Amino acid sequence: MIMLFRSLTDHGRHATVYGRAVKWTMEKRRQKRRRDSISTLLNVDDDILSDVVGISRADLKRTLAAPLGVDAAAQIRRLQDRRNIQ
Repeated sequence: MIMLFRSLTDHGRHATVYGRAVKWTMEKRRQKRRRDSISTLLNVDDDILSDVVGISRADLKRTLAAPLGVDAAAQIRRLQDRRNIQ
């Protein structure tokens, strides 16, 4: 009986590790897709980028150069909020 419970808890532990790995992988893929879509903004003219997005090309390049653990979209939103306040 104890062996049965131990095998169930071990299986549960592996399922939890697997679930976390899947979630982590999905989050990293989402961030990579977002970052790739944001990088297309580098093809836009400086004036249009400033007018439409509200940040400079230098800010955009710094955001894209940040590690993948940093949410680039959230960082751009913070930059836009700072520019709107000024």
